[in-house]
Parts: sequence; structure tokens; C-alpha cells
Amino acid sequence: MNKSLDELIVKLTGYLGALREQKSNNKSIDKFPSKRNLLSNNEAHIKIIIEQGERLLSLNKENELFGLKSHQNDKAVLMDNFSSDLEQFATTKGLCLGGKHILSYGQSRIPEHAFFHLATSSLLPNTYASIEQPAGQAFSVYSIPFKIRVALENKIKSIIGFRSLNIIRKNGRKDESYELPFTHILNELKYTKCLDLPCSLDDIKNIYQWSCNFCHTGEKEPLWLLMKALEIISPLFIYKYQKIHEIDISDLWHRYVLSEEYIMSKLYDYKGFVRPVYHFKKGWSVQKLQLHLNNPEDPKRKYSRKDANEITFNLSETELCEVSCYWCSRTKEHY
Repeated sequence: MNKSLDELIVKLTGYLGALREQKSNNKSIDKFPSKRNLLSNNEAHIKIIIEQGERLLSLNKENELFGLKSHQNDKAVLMDNFSSDLEQFATTKGLCLGGKHILSYGQSRIPEHAFFHLATSSLLPNTYASIEQPAGQAFSVYSIPFKIRVALENKIKSIIGFRSLNIIRKNGRKDESYELPFTHILNELKYTKCLDLPCSLDDIKNIYQWSCNFCHTGEKEPLWLLMKALEIISPLFIYKYQKIHEIDISDLWHRYVLSEEYIMSKLYDYKGFVRPVYHFKKGWSVQKLQLHLNNPEDPKRKYSRKDANEITFNLSETELCEVSCYWCSRTKEHY
């Protein structure tokens, strides 16, 4: 990178100042906007641009970004990419930055042939050493929404102890599926209010629906939305926040009925993690949620599909995840 950090700070500060003058509503945005809101107007974008831009400008070695103590060298890289995305956004939306209209054009979508070569290049690294593949560098950033989507799907699976679906199809055939009906589950979790989560289910739903766009179109999402999404969901994944919800699995068993010897025997035979992350509120459990999903008081809330006569959820405490982390040798901390 040829641009100095000071130059990047001056540029981004000017851009944010210009956007503040154009913004009609100075109220910040705490939630992640719905996909419809992002597509219908610029206001949600501008609020997040200012919020995340200011976060970058004030970032220092004492601050955390996405729950991590980031390396100072990443600040310049982020600011350069942030300004570049902002210039492209201003170009397409006709916005004025710093007293003038910016004209900046760049790649906004990975084409289909590039996806093919990205797939084959992973298996043929020596072959592709002599083949130009400009989409390769862009893919790692472009695909962040896809990575977020998979992370959220698997996290919700582990939080509720999802094992599978038993499906009786219209023709009578019985199948077992491991695909989680994500939106339905989020709606039921919101309806029952059974979980104690560090971020709202509305945010998770909006981020998930937004993240699906890359999977369908290969289009680039601006850096400020990537940062906003990662900021919101990071407490679900960062070590110190997971530890808050760690329990001893035997705490879920009624010790006043079971002897210590029986508890030890049960722990020995238990097939799951003995110290899982547990987000269920008092009065709720994996079993109670399974009962609600399979036999809701309101029959209209039961999950259904056009190709099936009956669908049953299989949840189990053995599917709960343990605290996961990576060790950082620079900060001497787990993340």
C-alpha cells in the first residue's frame, strides 16, 4: 500500500464530514437493516458508513474490532478499502463527497467463469501458478457474507441442539434431513423467547437474509456492511463471550434424584460435550423446544412443506457445542 495512514485518515474524515451534511436524520442505527431497507434507500447505508467510518478513525491498539485486538497494520488496509468502496457507492448513487462528485468504478461482481476457475484452482495450484486469475484476491473479501451465512446456520444448530428432521413425504417415503429450516427456526425462537443471546434474533435474521445475496449473485457487499454484521454477531463466536454461557451438563440433571455414582456413570456414557455452551433461559430446555416445534399450541406454527405430510424435529443435548477458540501468540489471548 502506497498511501500513508495519515493520508487515508484525512481522506476518510473528509468523506464522512460530507455525508454528515447530507444526512437528514442524525440518529445512529443500532440494528442491522433489513434487506428491503438497504435496497430501498441510501439512508441506512449512510448511517452505517458514518458509524463504521468513525470506528475506523478512532481505532487504536487498545480497542477491539469484532471482539479481537486487531493489529495496527490492519487499520490502514481497512481504511483504504473502506474509502474505495465508499467512492464506488457514491458514484453509483450520485452522492457528493468532499464538495465534489466522485467517479470511481471497480469490480462489483465475480462472474460465473471466475467461480469455476476459483474452484478448480484449489485442486490444481501448480497448474494455476501460470494462469492469471484476478478474481482470486477479490474472492476472499467478496465471500465474507457466505462465510457469515454458514457460521450463523451452524451456530444456531448447535445452540438449539439440532440433530435432524424426520420427513414423511407425500408418496409415503420416509427421509432424514440434516438441513435446518433456518428462517422458520428463527421465527419460533423469537416467538418463544426461549434463548438468552448476546445479539437479537432480528439482527441475526436480517444479517442472514442479507448474506444470502452473494450466494445467489456473486455481487460484492460494501465493507461497512461486512463490518456491521461481524460486529453484531461476534459475541456468538468470540471465546470470552462463549465462556459466559458455559455450563456443566450434569447441572441439567436432577441431582436430588440421582446419586453421585449414577451421575458419574451417566457422564461416562454421555455422547456429547460435558461442558457445552447453553443459551436456554430458565424454564426452557432442548426437550421443551423440541416439543414446541413438533406440537405447537397453534397448529399454524408447525413447520410444513409442500412435498411432505409430516416433519418432525430431532433435537438433543448431545448436539450442543463446546466453547471453541483460537490462540493468539501476539496478544496471548484466546479468541
